[in-house]
Amino acid sequence: MSLSVTLNVFSGRPNPVWIVPEGAADDLNRRIAAITTTSNVKPPGVLGGLGYRGFSVRRNEESDATFIHEGVVDQGVNTPALVSGDHDLEQWLLSTAGDAVSAEVRAHVQSILNAPVSDAPIRFAPDAACPTPAAADAPAYNPAAWNTPAVQPHNNCYNYANNRITNTFAQPGRGSGHQLTQMQNCNGPGGPQPAAVSDGLAVAGGFSGHLGAGQGYYVALVVWPGSDFHWYRQDNVGCWSHKPGSTAVRNVDNAGRTISDPRTADRGPYTLFCTYMITKASVQIR
Repeated sequence: MSLSVTLNVFSGRPNPVWIVPEGAADDLNRRIAAITTTSNVKPPGVLGGLGYRGFSVRRNEESDATFIHEGVVDQGVNTPALVSGDHDLEQWLLSTAGDAVSAEVRAHVQSILNAPVSDAPIRFAPDAACPTPAAADAPAYNPAAWNTPAVQPHNNCYNYANNRITNTFAQPGRGSGHQLTQMQNCNGPGGPQPAAVSDGLAVAGGFSGHLGAGQGYYVALVVWPGSDFHWYRQDNVGCWSHKPGSTAVRNVDNAGRTISDPRTADRGPYTLFCTYMITKASVQIR
């Protein structure tokens, strides 16, 4: 029996996936069987966020995955979660990745796994004051449309920012034949910003300029240097929301705070703020 392991870590790009051979799969089963503490908690990574969000493990061709994050092993809705209280199982899974995980991403995950498991409750700060939206076309915050089983896994931050469900995990430039080729910087050759421009988005100096009906609305691009890209969109309430990869849509940052400006939000490893942009109905993404 082989195992397919997914490292849940990216937002724009597909997550790293690798196969663990039969002997190692038996080792994983023994490690899980040794955990005896049960709970009704869920791994915090199910709520999304930017950066490391745990591992998904599938046996053979099973459709349901075991989700492992912050010392919690979630084997499905009909089985109590197992709680180890440490990162040992996650450390072991990371050790099986080989070349499927880059040095930069491995270092990010390892820095989290080196720290103790946090048992602090997940907190969401009170709403901050939202700026007045300047775009007549700014969409409503409607996560339910994006969080269905048929939509959520197949659409990423670029889909969400452009308010376009394509079920293709859309990539900047792919719809216009100029797909991004590097994420070391924002605007260099092959970067995500020129790729998005080729799709029809336009660079904006900020998000306060008035945009009338039909002129689009504001989005923002950030980059995890060398690893991934991420997009936010400004909704019609003035604050911003986003969809980290295949996870649920959210309107808070990594610290649980309302996003009044992506430039100042807690973005985890996406440390490079690139630009605000304008998207509209004529943009072509794929």
